[in-house]
Amino acid sequence: MSQGNDSQTIEKILHVAEEHFAVHGFFASSLRQITRDAEVNVAAVHYHFGSKEALFVAVLNRRIVPFVQSVLCGLAQIQAAKQVLQAEDVVDSFVHACFELIQSEDRNAALFSKLVSRLMLDEYRQFRELLAAQNENLATSLLAAFGQVLPGLPPEAVRWRMHLTLSTLFNAFAGNDVLKALAPATVVNAKDPLQVARYVKPFVVAGLKAPI
Repeated sequence: MSQGNDSQTIEKILHVAEEHFAVHGFFASSLRQITRDAEVNVAAVHYHFGSKEALFVAVLNRRIVPFVQSVLCGLAQIQAAKQVLQAEDVVDSFVHACFELIQSEDRNAALFSKLVSRLMLDEYRQFRELLAAQNENLATSLLAAFGQVLPGLPPEAVRWRMHLTLSTLFNAFAGNDVLKALAPATVVNAKDPLQVARYVKPFVVAGLKAPI
């Protein structure tokens, strides 16, 4: 098999697997259904990825790595212009990176937030730990950025605020409308990224700046 055919097969598998994992989650997604929709055989997944678990990690990494790099690049540009980073800059960089995905010509890119919101669940702990180990340098750079905008806080508090910030932003842009489970929510449209950005930005910035 040529390298070109290999690349096409890998991309096809990743594309279809991303849709299944975002909609159904890792555990409810069937490898046979993924390969059927990708029009490849199960052996192709094992050949290129090794296992369903490795395929899931590959799907996540192909979005997470460029996403975090985009955030860090945005922060570097802001810092070069302003010298000092503010809480608003961190949130703006994340929102900008989210909009880049949403507006991407690759329609699957918008599924990224749903994938990450699933990753926050307890049963996905093994994948979180594996991704953290594989992307330790990116996580360190991101933590350093949070440390810059929160210079008066102890390391533990910085980590907690980074965790809460990322959890809030990813869940917000995933379109999870929690309010509908409690009461009619005709005003809140959790699937409208412009409305999400309008309300989530000041909310998260206020949280970052709040006293301990």
